Amino acid sequence: MISLVQSPNLWRNQMRLLNQTSRAVLALACSTVIVGAAHAVGTDAGKSVENTFTLDYQVDGVDQGTITNDPDYSPEAGDPAPMIDPAGPTDFTVDRMIDLSVTANNSGLIVPPNAQDRVLVYSVTNLGNDYQTYSFSVQDVAGDDFDATGLELTYSRAAYDLNGDGDTLDPCEAEIVDTAIPQTVVSSSAGTASYTCDIPTDIPFTVKISGDIPTGEAEQNIDNLILVAETRNPTQWAFEATPPTAGGVTAQDGDGANTIDGVAENVFADGSGSSEEAAQDGLMSAPSSFVVSSPDLIAEKLVWVLDTESDSTACGSEAVPGAAPTTEYPTPGACVLYTIEVHNTGEVAGSNAENLTVQDVLPPEVEFVSADISGFTTPGTLTFRKADGTTDCDGSSGETCTVTLTNASLNAVAGATDAVAQLYIRALVR
Repeated sequence: MISLVQSPNLWRNQMRLLNQTSRAVLALACSTVIVGAAHAVGTDAGKSVENTFTLDYQVDGVDQGTITNDPDYSPEAGDPAPMIDPAGPTDFTVDRMIDLSVTANNSGLIVPPNAQDRVLVYSVTNLGNDYQTYSFSVQDVAGDDFDATGLELTYSRAAYDLNGDGDTLDPCEAEIVDTAIPQTVVSSSAGTASYTCDIPTDIPFTVKISGDIPTGEAEQNIDNLILVAETRNPTQWAFEATPPTAGGVTAQDGDGANTIDGVAENVFADGSGSSEEAAQDGLMSAPSSFVVSSPDLIAEKLVWVLDTESDSTACGSEAVPGAAPTTEYPTPGACVLYTIEVHNTGEVAGSNAENLTVQDVLPPEVEFVSADISGFTTPGTLTFRKADGTTDCDGSSGETCTVTLTNASLNAVAGATDAVAQLYIRALVR
């Protein structure tokens, strides 16, 4: 065996190789973490990553002592004594990546004038590797057509076991549904900020902006809004000890230099969603908008004679012709067709007419046979009731029959083409 005293040059060479190997291992470990950091979640911030190595070799076919930086290394029986680097394992602390996304889910929301509590919906996701909280502000873009009033913010988040004790009974762990969160000016201190409960990584949560639309707004007037999210400190980190002041703005590493071990440093990795913020500033935003458009309905009622001589069975099976028949007469026993036709002339997709109710009280001179609909986006409920409001019409002598369609809708078609729907009623002339 070559002793350290007999061969100092060999030891220096061995230690030089040790240091080079340590640096190589450390570089490899750091590279692995950077790759992981390109994805949400990853290794928790604050975790220490240690690494050891062994180097075995021979001199003239004789085994030499293992070179290692593992203080717990134990040679096999009969092996030469190891040479252990007193510096110990290489290690580094996984830093805290600050990243988030904000996505507008229903930008260009169609709203009619004077609409109340119309809601723009956003998804926000913590893309970092630690718990965070967030505050929000809304920027109303200058130069658009109008400003919605009474803007209010709420957020929702699924239940989450933040402390890993197997339940969601602790503070901030239960499901959060449309909880109010007042706007906060960017960079406000924790004491004046409104912020969310702790948000774990990679679990999207919802933020809503509700507002009222002024009266008298013209078709296709637009109100552009930008939701800005700001990253703030949670009440607890996922792995490390208690963070700085909860709700305070999460600050980037102050000295701009990497300290490879110790407490995790904050590294901003966010992009930019609008001119309201910049990349790597802990902020993220997304634009959205209200667009004014109203459904414009027109309706008319027609009556055609389908067959001069008919009965309830034949009349009920009469097809709707493409044009009014000209050779049939409304004599007693004739089959007539009432058509109530509804047009939605709105030209913007989303200008939808909802909760339509159409009612027709048949005159006593006709006997109800059947009713059906065509073309409605939502068919709703079609009833035909006698005067008592509960018994179906059956054509009995003297009955008054009311045909009613409720809860139907007719969505606009983008462009100049009308959306058209019909309510058909077949009856016999008494």
